[in-house]
Amino acid sequence: MKGEKILSLAIVLSIVLAALPIMAVKAVPPTTVEVFFENGLHEITKAPCNQFIVTIKIFDAPAMDFWDMEIHWDPAVLELSTGTTNDVVQGGFMSAFGSTVFALQNPDNVAGILPDIACGFLSGGPASGTGILMTIAFHAKATGDSAITIWLPAVESYLLNGAALVPFTAVDGIVHVPPPPATPPVAVITTPADGAQVPVCNDVLLDGSLSTNGFDTLPPPGEVCPIIDWMWTVDFHNGTIIELHDAHQSFHCDGPGLVTITLTVTAPDPHQPSAPGYVPTDSETITILQVAPSLGAAIDVYTARGGIGIFDDATDGPYPFYWSDAYGPQEEVCVFAKVTYNDEPVEYKPVIFEVIDALGNARDFRTAFTDANGIANACFRIPWQGSEAEALFGNWSIFAGVSISEVVVHDVVKFKFGYILSIRGIAVDPMSLYKGETMTIDVDIQSISMTPHDTVLTITAADECGVPIGLAYALFTVDPEDGFSAGHTITIPQWAYVGMGTIYVNLLTGWPMNGGVPYCPEETAPFIVLKTP
Repeated sequence: MKGEKILSLAIVLSIVLAALPIMAVKAVPPTTVEVFFENGLHEITKAPCNQFIVTIKIFDAPAMDFWDMEIHWDPAVLELSTGTTNDVVQGGFMSAFGSTVFALQNPDNVAGILPDIACGFLSGGPASGTGILMTIAFHAKATGDSAITIWLPAVESYLLNGAALVPFTAVDGIVHVPPPPATPPVAVITTPADGAQVPVCNDVLLDGSLSTNGFDTLPPPGEVCPIIDWMWTVDFHNGTIIELHDAHQSFHCDGPGLVTITLTVTAPDPHQPSAPGYVPTDSETITILQVAPSLGAAIDVYTARGGIGIFDDATDGPYPFYWSDAYGPQEEVCVFAKVTYNDEPVEYKPVIFEVIDALGNARDFRTAFTDANGIANACFRIPWQGSEAEALFGNWSIFAGVSISEVVVHDVVKFKFGYILSIRGIAVDPMSLYKGETMTIDVDIQSISMTPHDTVLTITAADECGVPIGLAYALFTVDPEDGFSAGHTITIPQWAYVGMGTIYVNLLTGWPMNGGVPYCPEETAPFIVLKTP
């Protein structure tokens, strides 16, 4: 009901204002409404498939109590991030002077129009000065150039003070979306899964059909380079290596042990010349385990994040077998033990779990009974010892033991404990620069996980007085064990204070307004704003 009331007030307000005679007044000093990008400029370059934020800002506004804007762009090049009203967020300019209503019609992503975005006072006001009217989330869709235009014809965008029209100058923005660089083909092994356990004397199916073609930028505008060969190399680690070709293949497991499978795809450029950066091949490697049926009593311990397989000190490190995926600060670990006799589950047997931390100290002891499937489980939460918590980062172990007909069997699963993602290094180039110049920030990211993790990377530049002078961000996926995010740019504004500045870098699980939290501590790097020569 509250939302309907606010919307009704906005409609009434716009109707009333539309019915009043509009009179022009002289704006002193001249008022501008300008399109800004994350680099603090009216122009930006974004690679295809990247998100970015547009800020609509008003400067030197006289007294005003209502504004209405229409925004246009080229839909062949850009689109709203979600295509909904959620992409448009009210700025703080009007709300700083009173209670406001902010309303907009549904956007037209196909035509490239945000029609009739309006804001007026319910109480308080008028507003004046400089501030942000709204922000808009965009997505770079395809190669080309697109203006982001404050649409002025037929008074589609205007400012009002009562019934008086407040003149202003619109400053549009321009987005350049360059062609993608030459990209190699990508080898993708769909089947089998990395770390899969395969019973001996079974056929193993190989599927590389989801591998993707390459793309070469020469001759312009570029062309797809189709994959012409899928080559499988299967290494049994006993001196036997076989080679197979085609997207779908299979081989036979003859005995227990590790098997390493490598898929190499080849996608040559069908029409020369090739761009210097085009690489026609790519490979992916996985490891599977051929397992023999268990005879007699057996126990296999693992967590909710994996680690299935009887632990063997000869092949314990750390991926992909016997190790669970990593856990972060204060996360709950649920551990399971499967108890069998001659490969059949054993019900209602007490299993002891012992948790050993990275320093070799026992942290927890739990006993649980197996169910009808022969599985016992217990859960615990990793301690977080205040400022000493990081001392426990490292490799943890969980031992499990059970007695079956007076035969004691045991197993262990290990996992890494620490910040799932952390910032390993920050490179700023150049470290010293003048106002108006642009620096590039590269961030080296470490992951202790076996699986990819989505993250929001934020980079804030602050000058010597602690004033934020630039912001860059990226939404991307960090690959297992490693990650790198390069090429983030921030331009030093003319109003920045000269002296030593600081880059602040954060890795978040999502946007804070949507419940995102840090993966790890914030990291910093210095830079210098030089005195204008």
